[in-house]
Amino acid sequence: MLLSSLLLAEVVVLQSGQSVKGDIVLQNEDVVIIRATNGMRYQYPMNEVVSIKAEEKDTSATNTNKTTQAKTKIVSICVQAMGGALYIPNIGWGGYAGADLKVGANILEGRRVFVGGGIGYRAKVMEIDTYSFIPLQVYISSILGDKQSAPTLGVNIGYGFAANAGTQGGICVGADVGWSFEISHETRLVLGLNAEWQQAQTKVKQDITFPKTNETKSYENYMGVNFITFGAKVAIHF
Repeated sequence: MLLSSLLLAEVVVLQSGQSVKGDIVLQNEDVVIIRATNGMRYQYPMNEVVSIKAEEKDTSATNTNKTTQAKTKIVSICVQAMGGALYIPNIGWGGYAGADLKVGANILEGRRVFVGGGIGYRAKVMEIDTYSFIPLQVYISSILGDKQSAPTLGVNIGYGFAANAGTQGGICVGADVGWSFEISHETRLVLGLNAEWQQAQTKVKQDITFPKTNETKSYENYMGVNFITFGAKVAIHF
């Protein structure tokens, strides 16, 4: 029995035509849970299951499959968009919108942790002006759990390059929480909330009048500004 369980794998066939191969973790009258060959767990209602059958594992191709999977499935691309409120201390409130393209790797068991880097764009809109930044950042995010839908946590840090004349960029740091939904074996949709801090310096003009000569001169200096944003995001992981 032990030898046969090692050499056989279950295949769950669904009404949609999809089939998932792996090891059955739980099966009852209402639900079946299977651990697929990619390490992920999938749960399906029994009324969506057409059949469950056993197939012989291809042990000769195991190492090849693992190598191919490591090469083809470990790489991940994420595209995300965000928007919400902007606050600049001692200045006031505004709004912001942005987008990111991230490329990295899904690591650890079940590839539930994403580590990578990316480039983005941020438009921070105030009544007096609009400030634009192009951040280059390192990202780390994790899916908490092994279900098809699960909570997520993420952090990012990098440098935001200013795209406006008269503005200098600086360090940017962010964090997000959300919920991940599996669309397919290779695609996930993430909805969540995020917050980010962008350090920058903006050029300010100051007029100084000298009492003795009654002469006025203009001076330009850079003033430190902190852009604090928080809002919602939507992301797709491939």
